[in-house]
Amino acid sequence: MLAQLMEAVLPSIIGVMVHRKEKLTLKELAAQKSFLAKLGVIQKRRTDEPIIVAMIGLTGSGKSSVSQELSKLIGATVIEGDDIRIELRKQGEAYERARALAENISIKVVEQGGNVILDSDFIDPKKRASIREKARKAHIRLVFICTYADLDVMIGRALTADYKNSMDDFFGGASSQWKGSEQSKGAVVKLREMWRRIPHHYRWENKVGGRWVIKNPPCKVLADIDTTDEKKWKEEVRNCADELL
Repeated sequence: MLAQLMEAVLPSIIGVMVHRKEKLTLKELAAQKSFLAKLGVIQKRRTDEPIIVAMIGLTGSGKSSVSQELSKLIGATVIEGDDIRIELRKQGEAYERARALAENISIKVVEQGGNVILDSDFIDPKKRASIREKARKAHIRLVFICTYADLDVMIGRALTADYKNSMDDFFGGASSQWKGSEQSKGAVVKLREMWRRIPHHYRWENKVGGRWVIKNPPCKVLADIDTTDEKKWKEEVRNCADELL
């Protein structure tokens, strides 16, 4: 009950305490402009009403795969949090307002006739509240989709996926931040992020040697998608699209 109350009340609080006082720096504005320019022509939405889909899921849980698949079905632009941080990095700016940039860009995409899928982890209640308030004011429907998978599968994805190019962009010239081999950089960064955020998505069950058990979604979601089996999750994505169209 308390969690539901917070989901309802927190957006208004964020709107007053954060949004009214929030002002982007010149470098943040430059990063936002650069990101928008790279999006190019906006894919027109296929839904009757404008929609923002915000993803919830751990690194390796399949957020990006689900986002890309759903975007083709409903006519949406996928906005990745990492790509926004890369643009901020290029401007020599910190990441504190990456959230604000993602929200602003989402509104601009919708204004151009598109839908948006935010490929970032919205497990944080303040982050959910912020996008809720922005979407409400812009009269945009907001839905959340939660992705998860077997932990061994997620670790395997992080170890085998090719993150080299994106990680090179992400670190930029700050090579001093990385002490390991270039070949393992991307995988290790992703594994570190997964490890850090596991307690947000899983709870530890101290039985039979112990294991991590997935928590229920922190808010109402359109779908809770297990991406372990590709055939099954693609079918679930199609069901999501049917609900949104």
